[in-house]
Amino acid sequence: MNTQLKKKINQCQYFGSNMKIGILTDLFKQHLLYEKSCQTLNINYEIIDICSDKWLENIQRSLNCDGYLVRPMYDYKEQREVYMERLYTIAKLYKKPIYPSYEELMLYENKRNMSNWLIVHRFPHVKTHVFIKKLEAKEFFLHCNYPVVIKSNLGAGALGVEIVKNRHRAKKIINRIFGRLSPLFALGHPQNRKKWGFDIPVHGTAEKHVLLVQKYKKIKWEWRIIKIGNSFFGHQKLLKNQFASGSGIIGWVSPPKDLLYLVKNICDTGNFYSMAVDIFETDENQFFINELQSVFGSYLDYQMKINEIPGRYLFKDGDFVFEKGEFNQFGSCLLRVEHFMELLERKTL
Repeated sequence: MNTQLKKKINQCQYFGSNMKIGILTDLFKQHLLYEKSCQTLNINYEIIDICSDKWLENIQRSLNCDGYLVRPMYDYKEQREVYMERLYTIAKLYKKPIYPSYEELMLYENKRNMSNWLIVHRFPHVKTHVFIKKLEAKEFFLHCNYPVVIKSNLGAGALGVEIVKNRHRAKKIINRIFGRLSPLFALGHPQNRKKWGFDIPVHGTAEKHVLLVQKYKKIKWEWRIIKIGNSFFGHQKLLKNQFASGSGIIGWVSPPKDLLYLVKNICDTGNFYSMAVDIFETDENQFFINELQSVFGSYLDYQMKINEIPGRYLFKDGDFVFEKGEFNQFGSCLLRVEHFMELLERKTL
């Protein structure tokens, strides 16, 4: 056990003495990372099956919990919608605290909502069009500058993303999404997944009746800036073929302070607790927000290295101060649980 983890445990002994945390299940067992975090921090917890048909009975039996740790599913939009509907009942009808918050989760794996939020709050982002009228989409593709980028509303790691280079391909996608003759017969535009070295269309993820298009940006790389509580991390996601998302190639370099301040401003504006912000850096040295994700892949015990030293930034006295160490245990869930407990202790939820 590393020194930082031992220190966390010693500092957090008071957690849980009078509190109980509910951990909501997900179909992919990611909630087990919350369980490990609660065990490490000696926090009293209960695992609640929210994926069951009897989910509401399960919640009603656990209303003595002080708050709930949640992780929405994202592989299939129907499952995500059901999960979010259940979170609405917990957070808005029962008025129980959840972490991350309901508001930030409404942007998670929902590119349409995210785009609207960024426009309203005037943060730099890639220009996005959302069409629910087939004729309007066809008109756009007659006059737009190619290439453009088509994205599914849900999908991480460049899944559901396609760079469209000509009108012929655009027309084919329009007919799939809206139906060639009638929306009743729309087949949808599926994501492609790698299998046995081939791109296989996954029809269970097909996008129908709505088309999301973004302006194409030629980028050098993508920055991932993470904020959880008062901890900030940053690294580069380098290009593989045409995409940085999902490339798995990391640039461990110090993130620009301007991007740290940008992410702090985003999270202060939305009162976001846990957020990874993916930011394009273009060939012209401009920055555009690409994604806001309140839960995200975090497979190492660190999410930033500066001069080969892992650590984090803490925001203190108006500046970002580097602290060395590994702070992202259990997929960064340890930090989330710590922050949630602090918020509950201060009664700021």
